[in-house]
Amino acid sequence: MKILFINPSLRGGGKSGHLFLSVGLGYVMTYVRKHGYNFDLLDIDAGGYDNEYVEKYFIKNKFDVICMGSIVTHYKWMKWCINTIKKYQPEATVIVGNSVGGSIPEVLFQKTKVDIVVYGEAEVTIKEVFNAIKLNQPFGEIVEPHVAIQHANKGYPATIKGLGIPGIIYRAKNNQIVNNGKRKAVKNIDDFPFPDWDLFDVQTYLESGKRHGASHSWFYKPEEAIPMPINTARGCVFKCTFCHYVYWHDPYRHRSAENVIAEIKQNQKKYNANFFNFWDELSFHKIGPASKFVDELIKADLKIHWTCAIRADLMGRDQDTKGNPIPRKKRLDLAKKFVEGGCVSAGYSLESGSDEILKAMNKKVKSKYFEEQVQICREAGLVTNTSIVMGYPQETPETIKETMTQCEKLKVYPSTGFLLPLPETGMWNYAIENGHIKDIDNYLTQITERQDFSLNLTKMSEEQLKSETIQWLERLNKTFGNLLNKGNLLKTGGYDKHSKHQNTKERKILVDRNTTTRETLNYATQEGTMR
Repeated sequence: MKILFINPSLRGGGKSGHLFLSVGLGYVMTYVRKHGYNFDLLDIDAGGYDNEYVEKYFIKNKFDVICMGSIVTHYKWMKWCINTIKKYQPEATVIVGNSVGGSIPEVLFQKTKVDIVVYGEAEVTIKEVFNAIKLNQPFGEIVEPHVAIQHANKGYPATIKGLGIPGIIYRAKNNQIVNNGKRKAVKNIDDFPFPDWDLFDVQTYLESGKRHGASHSWFYKPEEAIPMPINTARGCVFKCTFCHYVYWHDPYRHRSAENVIAEIKQNQKKYNANFFNFWDELSFHKIGPASKFVDELIKADLKIHWTCAIRADLMGRDQDTKGNPIPRKKRLDLAKKFVEGGCVSAGYSLESGSDEILKAMNKKVKSKYFEEQVQICREAGLVTNTSIVMGYPQETPETIKETMTQCEKLKVYPSTGFLLPLPETGMWNYAIENGHIKDIDNYLTQITERQDFSLNLTKMSEEQLKSETIQWLERLNKTFGNLLNKGNLLKTGGYDKHSKHQNTKERKILVDRNTTTRETLNYATQEGTMR
């Protein structure tokens, strides 16, 4: 059985661009190889291949099974790729996962010739699908009876006869679409093997990191940074109405510090990695677990630096959910501990300075907590960045002013984007129910990044919403010495003028050096990165 995995290009990568190793794909490929499957990889991101190259590739190379996945904003390309594969290889089984599969399976089955959609955690599911195809077994019958016994204590569900392989929706031979139901999430994600980066052209990625410098880092010269991604947690404990991620239906799970440290050490030894991006939806949201985790990093004395995604009130909330006070010293000590442990940047999202809009977002945070957190992190010397979302139905010139004046007061320049309703979110339902999205396929085909305006849900005109936002960003940029040109006011990461390592000279160097907007300042704008 000849298998192909595809790593698409989300940012127009290529060998001259800033490349980021795909953590999700790394986990899946490593897991299935561990269980005896060999495969090829078409790494479009690293190769910088255009559609003409991809089409010729499928004319020339034949496969039995082809697997790929991406985020929802990459739907247009995924649609093209699936149908191109089927044009030249109609007998191949095409499998699609990640959020583009899990959140819009009905659209994929209607508009493409996809065979199987995997939703949720993919490692075990993909392996069981491969087993079924290899043995010519239907997806609706038991695949590996011993799985339930062998892994009973590791969160793996039994594949019960009649229910089929959980975690997939597939096109049956009669063209009927069959949903086998959700797979139970693996309880202990320490059980997964570390991603084997040698499955990729890892040197191309490492060289890209050296050329562009570590994201969020001011401790290294660009050529000295050897950054690598690492996943420390899966999912999120919150359900913000604008956000969607691949583990949307799964519980939040965090790897043990011991397990993370072991992977860091492995990548230090193998690749000389010295900088790690905690590539999580949410790295830390509670003081206790965060403190214990960082304690272990400090004890390990890894001599690395790292970034993470935290809640906007992790160090800003003065009381817990039960009303018990959280002393400021305790919160400040945590921020200082982050710095001691090697954290050079923490991303956390304000999203809005309006408490009314924060409530509509289901953020479960107040703007005052954000303000307190900024002050604490600044006092501790912890570099921070934030994002905001403009364009909720409640948005007005007054709420925009609330958000931007808070940023101005705190001397924080936010990574700014417009509301982009994504499938399975509260805002998606709102947009559908209120007639803002009439043709789902057309909408999904048109959307790109959140910085590119897509849909107006406010009572303001589109022109007013955009102009109010840009005018305020111009004002904020001025307070930062006009470090950003006007074309980069939206398409940039967030930064903090008062952060220890973000002085004007350093920022100007970064802006001058980088040519792509994603690399101008901190890279903090990926879909679903910060909470």
